[in-house]
Amino acid sequence: MKIAVGISSGELGRYAVFYDSLMHVRGVTHDNVIQARSANIAENRNGIAERALTMGFDAVWYVDDDHVFAPQTLERLAAAEKDVVSGLYLKREIPFVPHVYDREDERGWCYPRLLQPLQRGLVSVKAVAAGCLLVKAKVLKALEKPYWRLGQITKDGWGDDLNFCRRVREAGFEVWCDLDTLVGHQMAGTIWPVYRKDGTWGTVLVQGREAIAEWPAAQEKP
Repeated sequence: MKIAVGISSGELGRYAVFYDSLMHVRGVTHDNVIQARSANIAENRNGIAERALTMGFDAVWYVDDDHVFAPQTLERLAAAEKDVVSGLYLKREIPFVPHVYDREDERGWCYPRLLQPLQRGLVSVKAVAAGCLLVKAKVLKALEKPYWRLGQITKDGWGDDLNFCRRVREAGFEVWCDLDTLVGHQMAGTIWPVYRKDGTWGTVLVQGREAIAEWPAAQEKP
């Protein structure tokens, strides 16, 4: 499968560690990277989609420039053989819930799927964010343009990823997350999900290569 790597970023790349990790991901070359730079995330992703389709790619791996990827990330997502599949990463504020959503209200707003003990592998979900998202070309071709849209859930909100996933499902495709493809989300440090030996999930804050803090995974309130 011929995969385009679509980088959405601001006017300047924000994080050198992002580029360092990306160029160590197997399957990423200078020939398949498409970068879009603007403050409008939907405009970036639409431009990436158009260029990837024009160039004959079979899929787009959307990445945001505040993430960190393991070398096997793209291989794992491609091996899942799903039309839309994300890696697992966390929001950057306490309680660090996953950017994975399995409940949806009538507005199209989605609510996080929290990690449970012994959960692994591929899970079918309502929506995911788009910081590490593999989308096959046939999915984009099935959607009305623009593929990515702002203001669809709230007039002054983003929600482009939630709306994209909703329209993907309405077009007859499924949305998946691979809980074994772990992705870092940068802040002052980098937040990683971690699967412990006892089968429970946790959250680790890493600076450089050192874990400096750890919390349990987000839990449902009693």
